[in-house]
Amino acid sequence: LFFSVNSNIFTAPGLLKVGVPKTWDESKKDLGYIRKAGIRQFISTYNRVKDLKGDELLWGDEIEYGVFHIDPENKKIRLSLRAKEIMDQLNQKEAENSQYSEGCHWVPEYGAWMVEATPNRPYTGFSTDLLRVERNMRL
Repeated sequence: LFFSVNSNIFTAPGLLKVGVPKTWDESKKDLGYIRKAGIRQFISTYNRVKDLKGDELLWGDEIEYGVFHIDPENKKIRLSLRAKEIMDQLNQKEAENSQYSEGCHWVPEYGAWMVEATPNRPYTGFSTDLLRVERNMRL
């Protein structure tokens, strides 16, 4: 994640919404559009930021978690489709403990078995913020 304060620009990965992904065959017919849209977005972003000078460096990390069910008796591991439930519980814990830590924001990732964590506020260019990264990984 990258943030720009002085120029009022915020650039971050798109937040995934809960939905149903297309199959590969369904996706193939959209590849041309996706390529052209990516090029347009790159050029638009470049033109918007090419003259920036002296912006403060703000950055963030993200951790993606897979949710699995482990069956030790049968020695099997299966995907657990409980990401939404777990994400809601984690966001609730973050809210309850906000006075103790800076906290994370839990959001959906690609599948119903994945959760992503990002910091509630960006890190800066100071070395002390490197210590914040590890603290933010704890709940």
